Amino acid sequence: MPTTLRVRLEVEEVPGGVIDSRLVSAAFDEGGRMNRYEVATAVTDQAMPISTTTGVATIQAVYLLSDQTISLRQVAADTALTVNANRPFLLMGTSITALLVSNSSGSTASILLVVYGT
Repeated sequence: MPTTLRVRLEVEEVPGGVIDSRLVSAAFDEGGRMNRYEVATAVTDQAMPISTTTGVATIQAVYLLSDQTISLRQVAADTALTVNANRPFLLMGTSITALLVSNSSGSTASILLVVYGT
């Protein structure tokens, strides 16, 4: 189902003040929220079931929030990106077909994942 993602961004230095404030909006063919998804500790490169859960085959925007520090990659050969616990991760303007999650935090990670794309 066509949907629009709107993200209000405000970049502020403390002390110093607001550097940038804007509303970013983009339209997508498909999108949806996945319920909390759990990844056990010591798991490496677990594929997130994105297309079966949301109908998105190619991810063009992703929002992720995890209660544990995890790492992400598109394919196993990629360099992993670290996503710190309780810090939102937003990626827009991309075109990826898979999302692999690794968790070496020592605890099960509870992840909120929202994807948009085609």
